[in-house]
Amino acid sequence: MSGSHIFPAWTGIASIVLIVSNFGAYSGMEMNAVHVNELEKPERQFPRAMFVAVILVLVILILPPLAISWVVPSEQISLTAGVMQAFSVVFGHFGLQWLVPIIGLAIVIASLAGFMTWLSGPSKSLLLVGKEGGYLPPYFQKTNKVGVQQNILVAQGWVTTALALLFALVPAVSNAYWIFMTITTSVYLLVYIWLFIAAYRLRKIAPNHPRGYRAPALPLLCAVGLISAVAAIAISFIPPSQFGGGSPWVFIGIVGGGILLLGLIVPWLLITLRKPSWRVSSDAEGETA
Repeated sequence: MSGSHIFPAWTGIASIVLIVSNFGAYSGMEMNAVHVNELEKPERQFPRAMFVAVILVLVILILPPLAISWVVPSEQISLTAGVMQAFSVVFGHFGLQWLVPIIGLAIVIASLAGFMTWLSGPSKSLLLVGKEGGYLPPYFQKTNKVGVQQNILVAQGWVTTALALLFALVPAVSNAYWIFMTITTSVYLLVYIWLFIAAYRLRKIAPNHPRGYRAPALPLLCAVGLISAVAAIAISFIPPSQFGGGSPWVFIGIVGGGILLLGLIVPWLLITLRKPSWRVSSDAEGETA
């Protein structure tokens, strides 16, 4: 084995566009901040938890892809089934092909666990912002007797089901998966851009305001994060080498249209259509359906 077997071959910018998925893996880490007030010592525990999460994400994103690249030829790697391809090749070599369905079931269970986290965290933040700013109609602000945002979760379920059904309608499932993930990651990164700008501005105008924890070298962190987010969004418009012989302009149009719709038009509609009567004060929380 030589260095050429470890490091991917450089075939142009299209050979590294999958790095966008790495940004997608980190997106959502901030949603845990909605639970920071539940910690005993948030100024110590929350940064420590984030540091551990960063290390785990790096390990998970580096070692498994390297293993896949060693056992599956690059021209055969799927954007969606690369992990199962690697298990199938390895277990097949040792005559343990019967383990592949078991591993697949375990991956599905783990994905469902992560899916539940993604549903509860962002929807809780959406409920809080929607109530305070009046961005959501009263129907979506209702909660059940234990304070769970049930109507938002139901709406998310319908939208998720509709998107999942598209995989049955799109001929190239791998391409559809990559397009959806690219749009989602880019929209998320748009939010990060505003978060970095807001964090820098708050440090400038209110440097002595008491906070649960204080990030060191915040201007540098914001600059690096802002540049990285912008670069990732720009790279997301480049079709990956696994995309096939499709028109790059079609890919750019779909990705750009999705980012425009979800990242700009929908937020603009929420701001434009909101009503003062939709605002709910903090003492009115706990309303049940």
